[in-house]
Amino acid sequence: MSETSSDRPASKRNREKAPVIAQVVESINVNVNRTNAPLSPPATVQDKRSDETNHAQHYISPAQDPFMPNDLNTNVQAVDPQLEAQHSSSIEYENHQHGPTDMLFDADDILANFNSADIMPAPLPSVLFGDGFNTNGWLNYGADQSFAPLFLQNDSSLDVINELWFDHAGFKALQQPIVSQLTPASSLVDQSAVAELYSRSHSPAIDRDAVEPREYVAVSIELDAQLNFPDLSHLTAEDVDHENLAHVDDISEEVARNVAEAAAEIQKGCNFPHFRNLAIPPTPVLNAWVQLYFEYFHPVMPILHKSTLSSSKRHWLLIFTVAAIGAHFSSIKDAQACSRAMHETIRRQCSTMCERQNSNGRELWMSQTILLNHIGLLYGGERRSLEIGEFLQALPVTLGRRKRLFTNMFPVDKFAQLQLPHAQKWQIWLLDEERRRAGFAIWLLDSAFSSHFDLTSLMRLSELQISLPQPDDRWGASTAQCWANFPAVENSGSGGLPTMERVISEDSWRQVWSKTNTLGKQVMLQHLTNVIKDRSADQPGTPGFSYHDKLLASNVLTDLLNLIEADQMEQSIDEAKASTTHKIMALTALMTHHTPVQSLLPTIIRCIYGKLDRKDWEAISDRWRGASGQGRLGCFYAARILQVVRSSRSSHFGTPVSLLHALLVLWLYSALTERHRDGFLFSRAAPAVVLGPKPLDQMETNSWIEMGWSRVKLPGIGNLLCAEGRTKLLDDAVVLMRSLKGWGICNAYAQILVRLRASETSNTNHG
Repeated sequence: MSETSSDRPASKRNREKAPVIAQVVESINVNVNRTNAPLSPPATVQDKRSDETNHAQHYISPAQDPFMPNDLNTNVQAVDPQLEAQHSSSIEYENHQHGPTDMLFDADDILANFNSADIMPAPLPSVLFGDGFNTNGWLNYGADQSFAPLFLQNDSSLDVINELWFDHAGFKALQQPIVSQLTPASSLVDQSAVAELYSRSHSPAIDRDAVEPREYVAVSIELDAQLNFPDLSHLTAEDVDHENLAHVDDISEEVARNVAEAAAEIQKGCNFPHFRNLAIPPTPVLNAWVQLYFEYFHPVMPILHKSTLSSSKRHWLLIFTVAAIGAHFSSIKDAQACSRAMHETIRRQCSTMCERQNSNGRELWMSQTILLNHIGLLYGGERRSLEIGEFLQALPVTLGRRKRLFTNMFPVDKFAQLQLPHAQKWQIWLLDEERRRAGFAIWLLDSAFSSHFDLTSLMRLSELQISLPQPDDRWGASTAQCWANFPAVENSGSGGLPTMERVISEDSWRQVWSKTNTLGKQVMLQHLTNVIKDRSADQPGTPGFSYHDKLLASNVLTDLLNLIEADQMEQSIDEAKASTTHKIMALTALMTHHTPVQSLLPTIIRCIYGKLDRKDWEAISDRWRGASGQGRLGCFYAARILQVVRSSRSSHFGTPVSLLHALLVLWLYSALTERHRDGFLFSRAAPAVVLGPKPLDQMETNSWIEMGWSRVKLPGIGNLLCAEGRTKLLDDAVVLMRSLKGWGICNAYAQILVRLRASETSNTNHG
């Protein structure tokens, strides 16, 4: 008889299945988490062939570990489990579990007969430490009283909190017999005590002040989220006329009206927390911000066709997203706050539209909207938005795959055979080119998760089975007639521009560089950066590269950098903006390749909190001293980045990241030379070398890179290799970082530099 036709109660069938499923889940969790956190209990795996339990070998409890720091539990703030419950209630969600979840957590049957002595002497990390489950959810389950001693096993240092718990509960653990009646968790122990024990079971986070931008401690949706539109209704067209640069036609009044109607409808529901003030900016303001998009963002990320943006065929939500990106570059009061609220509104509207009409997820305009909104979320400077961008990292990639944006849908040879009027061929060409540009932009954004935030990217280069974008002059044609006047790549007989795989296999970097546009050049530079960074060691599953591959990538980058610097004399304004982005990307990759220390930001965070001891400094200096000439070359490229950003003010969202890394390289080298002069500085007298203004081949002497001496200067800063030079460097860097126009994440990076400056002063006063 089938299970569906059986007259046995469903709950009984579920109880019979539960042990098997639980065993499978636990075995998966144990296998996945073979490497435990330093203070986690050892993984214990039940041996199915006997009643014995296999323990991890060579386990030392935290209380017995001689290497455990004494200040382990200092400044540890207990996490209140009620916060999550308050968060859930504030947005009026109802959490229902169905199907297999009900079977796995049938507490009436599983815990009622639970006997810790018969099953396992130590808790599984998959249950206690949230690898396979929600980290707070297990605190809310009803628990047998015999379950409590499991938490305290192997840790004699927790006797005090043990007494606190059981005095509060009204019994002693060792004197209380095991009972089978379930007791509500709320009457058993105080949840704050549970949270305290949970926090004591893990190493405290070093960045307790949340200096690093990704360190986000959620408090409440009212405090964390940007749920308030500043009132800009009083602004007229004359008030924003200085930002209306007339790049494209004025947008329609329907854009603001449709956004306001959709936002008001979402506001009535209970799926999202309500905005405290929902005031969509008026059309003149939105129109000015659309113009700013094409002034600052479009030259470095040309994914939308400029001349057709204002047509009636463009979706109003895409135009609103363009305005949200443009608002980042606005000087109007409260424009930055408004842009953050706009990005949150766009996120909600995209989600709602795809939920109500699934076909919206297959539209090109939806992929473009989500792509642009992701950039705003990640680099806008709000920690919650950055975390949401991480949560939704796969969304642009998934939509691009569904839309087949990475697949060659219309081969060049077939397009050349079309016998159609110019107007129709132009429209077909625009659609195909816009699709491919969206695909490349998605790949670039996905790579930025790894390059900028040390996360794992989801796409591999082999997915890009599309030819590189065509030049921007043809792309920028405003009419079909203008488009037809440009030489057609499809009629050249070469089969059009190659894919990235062909560029690599044919080693045609120089030839293709001059034929593709800025997106294609950024893809080439980003791939070379990925080769140099080689995240395979810390990101399993990521392709690895040999030393020979990295050396070839470095040589190609040097060659392309020479091309970039040679071509800057004859460029339009937009081309110069794009070229600055290319130069910074190439310099950053070369700096990364030559710098002996890769994990710069974690190292600096530890330094800010005084967690870098003498042994740590010696280890860093040994690594740098082992490749001192290479490290000085990394400093040279870092100084070049600083000089380029000073003189150009690039509007690309990756520029703040490159600037921060360059500043940290220069600061670290200066600190090392002061602490460990041997192996860093040449003892004999030598002329001063000025880093930054000139390329390597134009410097009067390059012997500093090989020898190293103490007179190293930066323009406007002076001698870098002293405490005063480092202080001046950080002071100027804070001002420069905050002056970068457009991206709020600059303020977070400036705060890192401020804290580093404070630690520098503190060390000077105490040293």
